[in-house]
Amino acid sequence: MITVNAKLPTPYIHADNRGLVLCNGPQCVFIPAANLRAAIETFTILAEEGRATRPQAGHVVGGYRDGDDVVIYAGTQDQLLSVTVSDADFVALREAISAR
Repeated sequence: MITVNAKLPTPYIHADNRGLVLCNGPQCVFIPAANLRAAIETFTILAEEGRATRPQAGHVVGGYRDGDDVVIYAGTQDQLLSVTVSDADFVALREAISAR
């Protein structure tokens, strides 16, 4: 048996070949690579129009511009998680997941 001390992470977004993770600290949402196409399309609309929401099989991904920041949300329809990123980080995220 092992017990180690742990703490909540600071909010982050991580993308790799397996998918996209949005974490606000106490909660995380995983969007698998197979579902990234819908997220990419939603983020493209968000970049162009300033807001977007896409429901899909009980899950939601979307966001909106808030000044120089972008709020991104994802999760189930009854439990959404949201994070705020700078516009530059949002552009970098879009580029990273679109390159797949």
